[in-house]
Amino acid sequence: QARGLAPAHLSGLLRIAPASGVRSPRSGMINFIPKMHPSVSLLYGKRPLQRIAIGSKKQQLEIPLNVVADIPQKVDSSVSYVGNKYNALPWKDFVEIKLDARNLIEADVKSALTDLDWFGKVHALYAGKQTEAEMDIAMKTIGAVKPVKYPVAKS
Repeated sequence: QARGLAPAHLSGLLRIAPASGVRSPRSGMINFIPKMHPSVSLLYGKRPLQRIAIGSKKQQLEIPLNVVADIPQKVDSSVSYVGNKYNALPWKDFVEIKLDARNLIEADVKSALTDLDWFGKVHALYAGKQTEAEMDIAMKTIGAVKPVKYPVAKS
């Protein structure tokens, strides 16, 4: 019997209907995750990010795979759903991940920095300062060397 929220490999932020049609008392949430195997997932091991949809607006969030790499190791492989494509995640682990995801969503919503594109500006500023520093070092090291004068006879 499935319990919890069905994640798209991460935490339960994408909902999937249970194969058996059994609903849990927790508002129909189930706690199984896709198997991470090439026979089930065509993109297994092909991308550095895990993309998930969060919230009622289904905003896309990208998370590095090394952050979520331990989740498939925690599943109960003896239980599978939907044509052997999903395994159940233990309820304790599921709840911890769900709380982390909720806190992440709340922090993003409550932040004054939402919907700001400032990474490009910071990168441009950093690149400019890096170029200035390189030029300054070049002037101090190469420019500090006095030119060598060879004696030349005047005719």
